[in-house]
Amino acid sequence: DEIANPRLRNFRSSRHTKASRKEDGVPEPVGDTSSVLEVRDLHVRYFTPRGAIPAVDGVAFGVGRGEIVGLVGESGCGKTTVAMAILQTVQTPGRITQGEVRINGKNLIGLSEKMLRRLRWRTLSLVPQGAMNSLNPVLRIREQMADAILTHEHIGKAELDRRIVGLLRDVGLPERVVSLYPHELSGGMKQRICIAMAIALRPAAIVADEPTSSLDVVVQRVVVQTLLDVKTRLGVSLLVISHDMGIQAQLADRIAVMYAGHLVETAPVEAAYARPLHPYTQLLIASIPSIRERSPVPVSEGLTDDLRNLPTGFVFQQRCGFVKPECHARRPSLTEIEKDHFVACWMYEKFEG
Repeated sequence: DEIANPRLRNFRSSRHTKASRKEDGVPEPVGDTSSVLEVRDLHVRYFTPRGAIPAVDGVAFGVGRGEIVGLVGESGCGKTTVAMAILQTVQTPGRITQGEVRINGKNLIGLSEKMLRRLRWRTLSLVPQGAMNSLNPVLRIREQMADAILTHEHIGKAELDRRIVGLLRDVGLPERVVSLYPHELSGGMKQRICIAMAIALRPAAIVADEPTSSLDVVVQRVVVQTLLDVKTRLGVSLLVISHDMGIQAQLADRIAVMYAGHLVETAPVEAAYARPLHPYTQLLIASIPSIRERSPVPVSEGLTDDLRNLPTGFVFQQRCGFVKPECHARRPSLTEIEKDHFVACWMYEKFEG
């Protein structure tokens, strides 16, 4: 039943027997049990005159120490909303209605703004989407990097300058960048400035929201390598949000696939690319173009489901080529099919009425 995937034959994974399903009623974080960042049963709604829109519905995963987890899916599936919920920056009319977001065991939901300001940058930081719009155009790079550091630490000018120059070297930028304005930098350099600011206070975890968007493929590779170097050198945990499956294959240790606000599959990256289980994951991976294979890229009919009018049962049913009667009845839970490989699909679990 699976879609053939000759483009990624270099990935290999061992096969494992099906594990028993947990029946506790609440989604558990999928990943390392000693996760630095944990998302538990997260629900985010946008309250509009037409009713509440479920942008994130019961998402649960973890990011282990020194691990890179890739959160993937089409535009509009809820990836950035998950990032905003983790950072506690969901804006009205959005609201977190249920769940927990834990960093080193501490739940961020419900903390005061003063407490959150202490945690941001120092414990949990962000590499924002679109560095072009994230840097202040009228301030030099030194001033912007200094602001992030001095908000949390009281250090002298000499030590501050040494810290900033060291951070620039960490991301492969020359010292002269400190005196430049953002418009004097290339897109890749601006993105690396954002990465340098994110690691300035050595946080435990970083959320990178589309860190390679709007960059050409050569610069994308530089940014990817910078993130990998940061992980190796600092041991930081990374949640990388991107719709680019090729980038995730190079960068992530594990991927979590979202569709219409739901988590549909999560697995170690090699297992996910060698044997994707969910039909949606299969389509995403099979859509990666290849310079070796001249076969047509498959196309999925339809668009991402309208969150204002979701179907009864599982959300992907209207676009799935393997839909079963059970899909119309109710949503399947994430079930471990192989070791550390979880999928929410009725093809892999028994329907119990």
